Amino acid sequence: MGFGATIYLLILGVTYENIGDLRVPLKSVFIVFLCSGLIGELSFLFDTELSYFLAMTLHLIGTFSLFSIMMLLNNWPINIWTLLIFIFSYVVIWIIIKVTQEKDIRRINQQIKKRNG
Repeated sequence: MGFGATIYLLILGVTYENIGDLRVPLKSVFIVFLCSGLIGELSFLFDTELSYFLAMTLHLIGTFSLFSIMMLLNNWPINIWTLLIFIFSYVVIWIIIKVTQEKDIRRINQQIKKRNG
């Protein structure tokens, strides 16, 4: 869905003063790509026997850990702005996922009702 790229652009936009002269090293792009992919893989927690609350808590901790690793490896500051971006992005992404899932569930239920007459 491009969540990693969106976060990347938000961080760059907030943490750099002069966006016109911004040069993004390939290493940074690779680190963001890798961490974003690993964050996506953390969704396996929701397919386990864990309670939803515990899975969500572990997902948040894992996501924040990978976010912090990404920031440190790229020598980007972890400050109030980047933490606010993390929190805002995490909440918005979960809202988008929940709305999308509910829409899909309604569509599937409508198709089942049509088939059952």
